[in-house]
This record gives sequence, structure tokens and C-alpha cells, in this order.
Amino acid sequence: MQLQRVVILTLLIFVCAELGQAQDNEPKVEVFVGFSALAAQNALTNKDIRTFEGLTPAQIKALTGFDLLDNERYIPGYGIEANVTRYFSKHVGLSFDFSGHRRKANARIGDTLFKADHSIYYFLAGPRARFLSSHRASVFVHALAGAARTNVSYREDGATDPVTAHDNSTRFAMSFGGGVDLRISKRISARVFQLDYVPMLGKDRRVIASDGTVVDINGRAQQGNFRFSAGIVFR
Repeated sequence: MQLQRVVILTLLIFVCAELGQAQDNEPKVEVFVGFSALAAQNALTNKDIRTFEGLTPAQIKALTGFDLLDNERYIPGYGIEANVTRYFSKHVGLSFDFSGHRRKANARIGDTLFKADHSIYYFLAGPRARFLSSHRASVFVHALAGAARTNVSYREDGATDPVTAHDNSTRFAMSFGGGVDLRISKRISARVFQLDYVPMLGKDRRVIASDGTVVDINGRAQQGNFRFSAGIVFR
């Protein structure tokens, strides 16, 4: 239902853009490249595990006396964002967006320490509106939808024959946000900041470790993800 709404909104904006193109016959392309930071709810917690070798986290704690996992959900990631926007009128355009973020961290599973390598890649597209001023600054907002690819690799720390596991999934993703550009010259602007709310919707999945351990994971919605970016805009 959410994807259908985004598609309908995109079509309506294109119609409005075509009506307004008679007043603006100079469609423009903007290319943005910059640094990006992502605060993602990508770390697994006890609430995310349905079963670990057939046992729930609560059953494991009752048997062993300790939690299966920590309960810290946020993993900060750092990377890049690239965006191409084709404007069909002075104010309205279609935006194609890619960003990739990565972070290495420690993860405790039971009484064993693992090295975890997290990465998230967003592939999004949707309408964008910009608001120009007679001054150097301009403001834009957008509503994008697409897919996010998440990859987490686990490797047992300090073992001669380490246990490894891979938790990979592709999810429906969205981005709602905007930012401010400051014009440096006719062709170049500085994106002072861009802030996006970037939730993901997942499905249940199963991970099988190299030692045969089977973990069933809830496909929870990661609704607390936020992305900050800054960089250079080329026209």
C-alpha cells in the first residue's frame, strides 16, 4: 500500500511538471556526491531472535543464566551518498539515490565474542521538489522508495578454527527528508546538510552458521534509521 502511494504521487508530480514546463524550458540535471553517516537499527537483540538452535532467548537465559545477545540496537555506519536529479520544471524533478555505509563492531553471542562487519546499501528513487531563492541558498525535499541491501558477517574472535555466519537480506526501503544547498558558483553548490528518515521493512529469515547452528530471525521493521549527508552538487 505504501509503495502504491509513492507511485501515484510520482505520477501526479510528473503531470504537474509537464504542465509547468511551458514556463520553464530549461530542464536541469543535478549530481550530488558526498560523505554520509547512518544511524541504523541493524544490530540484533534478543527481541529479534525467534529461536537459536530451537530455543528462544528466554529459554536460553533460564538454562544458562545470561542473555543470548546484548540489547544495543543502533550501529553507526559511515560511507558515501550519490544522487542524480532530473528536473522537469523549475521546482519539480525525479531523483535517483544511492548510498552505502559500513561499520565493523564487536558482537557477543552467548559467552562468545564475534567480530561483526555491517554494511547497508540503499537504492532509491522518487520525486523531489526544490525551492529557489534570490540568495545563494536553496532548499529541497523528497520522498523516495526502493530497496536496501543489508549484509552482516560474523567471525568468532580469537579461535584457531573460527565459527562464521552471514546474515544477508534485501528489504523494501524509503527515504523522507531534505536539505539545504549553498551556491558557490553557477555550476557548483555545497550541500550544507541533508537529513533523511530511512526506514526499512524486513521479512523473517534463517541464518545457518559454519558449525551448523541454526538461527531464526524476526523480520522486524527498522523504523528508527536516520541518514545525514553533506558534500558537493554539480549542475
